[in-house]
Amino acid sequence: MSISISGVGSGLPINEWIEAFVGVEQEKIDALTAQQDELNEKSNTLNTLKSTYNALQSATLTLTDSLHGASADIFTKISVSTSDEDNKYLSATATQLATPAVLKISVQQLASPTVRKTYGPDSPDGKQLDFSDSSVTLADLGYDKEGTFTINGATFAVNGDTTIDGLVYQINNSSDANVSAHLEDGQIFLEGTNLGAKDIVIEDGEGSDFASWIGWTDDDNLTVGQNAIFTINGKQKEATTNNLTSTETGITGLSLELKEVTGDEVVKVNITRESDAEGVLEAVKTFVESFNKAINDTDTETDAEGNLYGETSLVSIRNRLRNMITSSVGDGVYKSLADIGITSGEPGMDVDADTTSLVIDEEKFLEAFRTNPAAVKELLIGTNANTATGEEAKQGVMQLVQENLDTALNAQGGYFTARSSSLQSQLSRLSDKIADREEDLETYRERITQQFNYMDQQIATINSQYSQMLSQLQSIGVGTSSK
Repeated sequence: MSISISGVGSGLPINEWIEAFVGVEQEKIDALTAQQDELNEKSNTLNTLKSTYNALQSATLTLTDSLHGASADIFTKISVSTSDEDNKYLSATATQLATPAVLKISVQQLASPTVRKTYGPDSPDGKQLDFSDSSVTLADLGYDKEGTFTINGATFAVNGDTTIDGLVYQINNSSDANVSAHLEDGQIFLEGTNLGAKDIVIEDGEGSDFASWIGWTDDDNLTVGQNAIFTINGKQKEATTNNLTSTETGITGLSLELKEVTGDEVVKVNITRESDAEGVLEAVKTFVESFNKAINDTDTETDAEGNLYGETSLVSIRNRLRNMITSSVGDGVYKSLADIGITSGEPGMDVDADTTSLVIDEEKFLEAFRTNPAAVKELLIGTNANTATGEEAKQGVMQLVQENLDTALNAQGGYFTARSSSLQSQLSRLSDKIADREEDLETYRERITQQFNYMDQQIATINSQYSQMLSQLQSIGVGTSSK
């Protein structure tokens, strides 16, 4: 009888078997990883869409901020013109805070800096110094002492080896001296960095007479700066600068740059406030573009094939915004955006057409604004309460949109914050689960590898024993054929 166990023992495809068993478990982990990838895509898409809604909120705030004061009012603009067309005597600018006015301005004196200078080649006998050659040392000029001096409290050291260049460099590189130094006509001039009648205080250091020797402490070498003197509508004023802010002019929002004394001339400055149709149109166009992107991106991502399919709360936010933008508001002259040329469809299309994107008929919008700017403003952003007349505040379209966006984007529990937090929690739990499964898989791989190796060893042992048995049978003449 012939018994054969071919291919048993180390010849078995054990590695293939192990990988097959491990592969079954790996498929379960792969399913979790696919779920993780899907959640990551959803989270990233949600964050991108949140940025889109933030942009829409910013576009809305550009308009509604006008309710909070003139400084943010884009519905009007301030213009300034002067009779000094070439800006020879002065130039004027104004912010949104300025109020309309006609001002008569004259300039009697420009602000100038205080200057101190050293003795020079033409100074009185015994005090003549010549600093024309900036490379010479103080010793070359007759000063070989070592000491210090101060300029406006900033301390400087000198000795006989100090060059004129080195002295000027020290002074100009000090942030505390508040002066600039330069050479002119063989003298060293110190010019205050601030304009106006302010002294440059210079003192000798202890045991030093350098400042006195060079002439900076001599009041004959001092020219005190001047304050600017100007008159606005008959009221004379002074300032320590020629660049006057509203603090110096006393006119809210008005700034002036004084350039030259006017003498007998009077410059008329006219501040006007007018409706800014073009500025508002640009702001509304930005809003419409942001609105359309938010709506269209939401529709794409919540579609059956989108990453945010099934996000019913997001769809509700989108629908509320869409309804707000097309509904009638208040009882003003203009009651809906369609009245001022903002419709759901191309100009001329039925305003009730069921389309997604908003479009602007710019000519109709500008005509409505120029006809009645106050009514357009009321439609878009409403009005504040008037305590004097008892009139209550009215909400405009943009306020309604802003309220809905504020709720959705609220950092303390709005939709985007809450949903993002929920997705991150899911991802965290899923990541932990995958890590645990991968650790279990490695343990499983090690266990079955040991088991298969043990089996392989046992089969190899059996094969060896079988071979020995056949050999012994043959040695005693027992046949081992299949018969």
